[in-house]
Amino acid sequence: MLVKILCSCLAFLPLALQAQPVEVKKATSRIDGKNTTGYVVSLTASPDEVKNSLTKYLKALGKTQQSGDYIAMDEPVIAGKKYTHTLFATVRAAANTTSVWIGVPSGEQGPFVPEAELEKFVHDFGVAFQREKIQAQIDESMRALQAVEKQQSRLINQNKDLRTRMENNAREKALLEKSLEENKQELADLTRKLDANMKAQDSVATATGQIKKVVEMNLVKQKQVH
Repeated sequence: MLVKILCSCLAFLPLALQAQPVEVKKATSRIDGKNTTGYVVSLTASPDEVKNSLTKYLKALGKTQQSGDYIAMDEPVIAGKKYTHTLFATVRAAANTTSVWIGVPSGEQGPFVPEAELEKFVHDFGVAFQREKIQAQIDESMRALQAVEKQQSRLINQNKDLRTRMENNAREKALLEKSLEENKQELADLTRKLDANMKAQDSVATATGQIKKVVEMNLVKQKQVH
């Protein structure tokens, strides 16, 4: 488990190092049969991930609806100003990236939305997406960090428990060894006492036999007196 967590953390390191400034380029797309000028930003993510983020980003600024391959938003709010013309956005998969194009059709007098503001609008989305993606990596890293710290805490507590048990075991071993030595000494003392007891019994038995002989001799002598 710990190895998996560490691998997960290390996997985020190259991604963090790859974070780069968001670059926006002017590009034309075909809307309702007409070339429409807009701006495109390339992002390192899957089309589904980018589209979900773009939809959420646009919905926060106005009402959106799907129009073919495009997301259309009426009365978009750009740079704090509401415009009456429809904004179009689309997501396209590239080789290793996913591009987002956003534009607003132009009128006879030129763009309905100043290009600088539209460019900044696209740039702001790219920045928001990158920050959201990095935040997700930060959140995942924090979860991994918490898991590692929890594992570390568990191992530290386990280490303390093992050391306590070892110390208790060592004390018990010392007490048992002392008790064994005392038991050994007591056994030796009892053995000596038993040997002495056996010898004393032999001596008493010998004395008893001799006394009995003396008593028997005296009884015989007593009977001989008449």
